[in-house]
This record gives sequence, structure tokens and C-alpha cells, in this order.
Amino acid sequence: MNRFGEACLPGLAFAAVLLAAAWRLYSRRTRERVPGDHIGIDDPEIAEGFNQVARMPQMKLMRWFVARRAAGMAARGEAVDLGCGPGYLVVELTRQAPGLHVTGVDLSDEMLAEAEHYARQHGVGETVSFRKGDVQQIPFGDGSLSLVVSTLSLHHWGDPVAVLDEVARVLRPGGSFLIFDLRRDLSAPVWLFLWVITGFVVSPALHRANEPLASRNAAYTPLEAAGLAERSRLRGWRVTRGPVWLTIEGHKQGAA
Repeated sequence: MNRFGEACLPGLAFAAVLLAAAWRLYSRRTRERVPGDHIGIDDPEIAEGFNQVARMPQMKLMRWFVARRAAGMAARGEAVDLGCGPGYLVVELTRQAPGLHVTGVDLSDEMLAEAEHYARQHGVGETVSFRKGDVQQIPFGDGSLSLVVSTLSLHHWGDPVAVLDEVARVLRPGGSFLIFDLRRDLSAPVWLFLWVITGFVVSPALHRANEPLASRNAAYTPLEAAGLAERSRLRGWRVTRGPVWLTIEGHKQGAA
């Protein structure tokens, strides 16, 4: 063996050990769904940690992607963002579809106050609305909405079938829906990336909450998401999948 080969041996050995350790860690991941709670709603430190994550460039890109997709499904009428948090998607959707009147719905008074402030900062405070409400009792009348969207909330819903029933109730015939969330069946590189983020990158409050890995553990697989939709009264749905996400989306068919 030449000197170059000898010099590479320690690095190759270290890489092999590192890969073996990473694979062992991945093989011990939680495979079954671990339902979470509404952590972050009442804890200001955790809520602020989530807000910091939401302001990251990759999350801005995610919102742009969701808003563009939703705007292509319904560009006019009344729209609702379920679990709107600080209102980032509400503002982005308004930018991409000015013909929509978007209302953000959330359980947290603190999040709604932040959302109203954020909307005013971005010049749309007079053209969007925010309401306190439970996703299992969406505060709109039957057949009154053209579009329902939600991002990264599905895994928090205590009774997702009941929420999808509500989506079916409030949408007009032909109305559109886009429920976007993480998927649990992540590839090894993506799961390991989330493990590193959870352990070494996020704020101490999110680290204590085991986030974002806890959200992955509470998420559904595409097959499970299809099962939820199948058990609901919502018709016209399809489940799509991306590298780290899934959607339940489509256009409402039939009566509520």
C-alpha cells in the first residue's frame, strides 16, 4: 500500500465507525406513532422556540410551496388556515392569492395576537382576519368556505377524523382543501438530520420538548393519513407525499 492509502486508512476507519453508529441509532428509532399533545400553546419559551424555527429559510420555503399550491386550487373566495399560529401562512397566502379573504383560526390567544401584529407589519392587517376556535368546531357556517388549509397541525389533532368531517361541513361543493404535515416514515438521512437538530441546534426549551423529533414521532405515514380520510365524511381527497411531508388534499365532492 502506498503512503496515500496508508494516510487514508484512519479516516476511512472513522467514517465506517460513524456510519455504523448512525445506522444503529436509526434502527432504534420509534416506528409506531407516539401521539403528542398541544405543547407550546401555554409555554412561552416553547412557543418562542417554535417561532424561531418558523422563521428559518427552509420553513419560509415550505410556506411558499403550500401557499402556491393552495392558491392554484382556489384563488378567490373565503379561506381558512386551521392552527394558524403566528399568521405566517395567512400572510403568504394573501400575497399569492389576493382574491382570497383568509381567516386564521387558532386556540391560543397569544398566537392570535402575534398573528394580528405580523399581518399589520406586512400591510395586510385590514384584509385578513383571525378568530379563536377549535379545529373540531370550525367557526364557520355550512358550505361557506372555498378553501381550507393547515400546515404542521395534523399530528396535533386529538381526533383528526372529526376535524376532516368539519372540513367537509364548512366547504362549499367543489371547495378545496390542503392539509400539509410531516410524515413519520422518513428516510435514514432525514431522520438523522432531525435527531441532530433536536439534540444540538434548537433552543433549550425545544430540546426539552424533544422537538422537532417529537413531531415526527406523532406524525402519520401516507397510508395512515389515507385511512383517516377514508373514515371521514370528506370526499374527493387524495394523499400525496414528498421527501419529508404528506398532504391530504383535493376538492370536496358531494354534500356535507
